[in-house]
Amino acid sequence: MEVPRPAPGPGQVLVEVAYAGVNFAEVYRRRGWARTNGEAVVPGLEVSGTVAGWGAGVDGLSVGDPVAALTHDRVGASGGYAQFAVAPAELVYPLRTPAGEVDLLAAAALPCTVTTAYGLLAAGRLAPGEDVLIHAALGGVGSTAARVARLLGARRVLGTVGTAAKLDRPEAAGYDRLYLREDLDGWVRPDGPDGGFDLILDSIAGPTTEASLRALRTLGRVVVYGNPGGHDDTRLSAQELWLSSRAVVGYNLGEIAVRAPHLLREQALAAAGLLADRRLTVDIGEVLPLEEAREAHRLLESGASVGKLVLRLAN
Repeated sequence: MEVPRPAPGPGQVLVEVAYAGVNFAEVYRRRGWARTNGEAVVPGLEVSGTVAGWGAGVDGLSVGDPVAALTHDRVGASGGYAQFAVAPAELVYPLRTPAGEVDLLAAAALPCTVTTAYGLLAAGRLAPGEDVLIHAALGGVGSTAARVARLLGARRVLGTVGTAAKLDRPEAAGYDRLYLREDLDGWVRPDGPDGGFDLILDSIAGPTTEASLRALRTLGRVVVYGNPGGHDDTRLSAQELWLSSRAVVGYNLGEIAVRAPHLLREQALAAAGLLADRRLTVDIGEVLPLEEAREAHRLLESGASVGKLVLRLAN
């Protein structure tokens, strides 16, 4: 599809895209779950590339500067699956840091995937010495969150996966152990062999959320941040939460981008420094040309992908 080159408005930056991260936000948009105001939109929530221009009120940039950007606005329009994309200046992150420069391919995961991993652990109030369980453990967010949890002092980091083929080499993604998600209730509970968890990151929803609540220790927290399977909403009892001393927290990067973009910027810049000095790495899975975006979505929806899926736009 050919569309005109976008023009940056006031407070916006034009980015020439090298790579675009693939996220469930784009899958939701394709399914019609997101608002589009009846207009055709180009998907793509996160990109890396170079500055190609800017609108009024933007300063501190030069054409050609390497950046990563969250291409999000108040109606959720994005545009990253294109040669050029526009992003709010506050959500454009420089890749040249005091620790060095972040590689453009790794940076394709910075605005959404890496920042979400940081944000989930912050929302869950992870404290040093706590035990963490991460669902969808080998996806882009899951594998990154495992490494960030280690950096923040977690005692143990365990994960769940959807297929037995993904159980090998948990240590490669920063985990102490991986489990099949279908076996969740059999082992993850406060009186079970792994003793329950202080913090659980849940992008699966439905029965997984219910099982996660049963796996929490006293004052444990579940952070919910997705529903890729379109499960019916889980009905939570405030009375039960009160009596059990457990908590459920929601995290939505798009909402934070609109209401508190400064929080995302702080976390993204901190993460960029960790990527630059290699204290933090991102598992990049398949890198596909833009023409194979359909295949990228198929891999993501099937659960067959491992690591961060990326589309390549630069030659």
